[in-house]
Amino acid sequence: MKTLVLISQRPRLKRPFLVACLPGMGGVGESVARYLIEMLDAEPFASIVSPRLPDYVVVRDGICYLPTYTFYAAGNIEPNIIILTGEAQPGSEDIVGHYELSEEVIKLAKRLSVRAIVGVGGFMMPNVQEGVFVAFSSEEIGRRFLEAGAKLMPKGHIVGAAGLIPALAAEFGIDSACLLSVVSSPLGDRNASARLLKVLLRGLGLALKPAS
Repeated sequence: MKTLVLISQRPRLKRPFLVACLPGMGGVGESVARYLIEMLDAEPFASIVSPRLPDYVVVRDGICYLPTYTFYAAGNIEPNIIILTGEAQPGSEDIVGHYELSEEVIKLAKRLSVRAIVGVGGFMMPNVQEGVFVAFSSEEIGRRFLEAGAKLMPKGHIVGAAGLIPALAAEFGIDSACLLSVVSSPLGDRNASARLLKVLLRGLGLALKPAS
């Protein structure tokens, strides 16, 4: 089996932002994705299935599904938004898998003429209890989130899709940023998710009420 990009319908979008909200530290990506999909009435339109994803299936209502990356479109707001979420990422040791799936995300983003890609997630920082940090590929998109309350990411490394997708997008000529919220626990951290969501909504110019 090869990695497949399956498009059920092509959404009518005008220069959307793509927000990549994949599973990771503190459950931040998953929480942000759920909120955006619900509040924007976003509809699924494409998915990626790949042997690079873990060797388990997802069961819903007794039915087995392969783990996927799923794209949702919200074209009824300005700016238009694409939300990318999924059940899993490739394993930490599968470097090729991370690059392969990130490249497929970016190829689809280019086909949809996205204006920028924003990766979101959580991370743990010694001696720091809270805060949202941003790393970016262009001053314009970086300024959006700095003015929205994010702090400049300190020197270091960003692991996983939240950083890799934006960094690779920049190599393809797409403006990009990575927003990371400091988490207190590697499991679900609702406060960290709410802090990031507040910065994300402000930075994108979306007039939605952040989750409490």
